[in-house]
Amino acid sequence: MQELINKLMSEAGLSADQASKAVSSMLEFVKSKLPPAMAGNVESMFSGIQAQVKEESFKDKAEDFAEAAKDKLEDFAEQAKDKLSDAADKAEEMAKDALGKLKNMLGNKDA
Repeated sequence: MQELINKLMSEAGLSADQASKAVSSMLEFVKSKLPPAMAGNVESMFSGIQAQVKEESFKDKAEDFAEAAKDKLEDFAEQAKDKLSDAADKAEEMAKDALGKLKNMLGNKDA
């Protein structure tokens, strides 16, 4: 059955979560068409498959979260770098201005 899940993911472009839901829907449909005694066998046949798909789904979600967090941190770092650069430029301008005023106060006409 893993082959079916993989096929749903690769050929239909479903995520692991979507493939799991499709398998669950199929399971419920098949069980509804069988006598109750056989429905349990179908349930046990699918139980291992669903657990594996859920694990893959959690892995996909964790990877998506990690990628989004990485992107946010990179954006934050870039913004912080820009702000620090701007602050350094302003501090340099203020220092030059203060030095010029100090030179004028001391009578240095070259300032």
